[in-house]
Amino acid sequence: MLHSMQSAHALCEPMGLLEYVVESRRDGRLDTWYVVRPHSGQARRYRALGLPITSGCRVVIEAQSMQPVGVLESELPEAPLPAGYNPYFDLPPA
Repeated sequence: MLHSMQSAHALCEPMGLLEYVVESRRDGRLDTWYVVRPHSGQARRYRALGLPITSGCRVVIEAQSMQPVGVLESELPEAPLPAGYNPYFDLPPA
């Protein structure tokens, strides 16, 4: 397992920093994707492929072809405002 992760890091190095590997099994076939933080020098290449690169985003790369297939946005939805005291998560009032 460690050797395969080192290989994946080396394969992804020209495109970005490997953060994690995603695998799924569908119809008996194993699909693998690499999720990388793109190198700033690759932004033009990704834009040419129709993948808009923004600060903090991640690029999904299909492992077999090593082609970028999508972008994961960095924006997280804002958490709703608290609705008052919650005894399970909030400290008791002093």
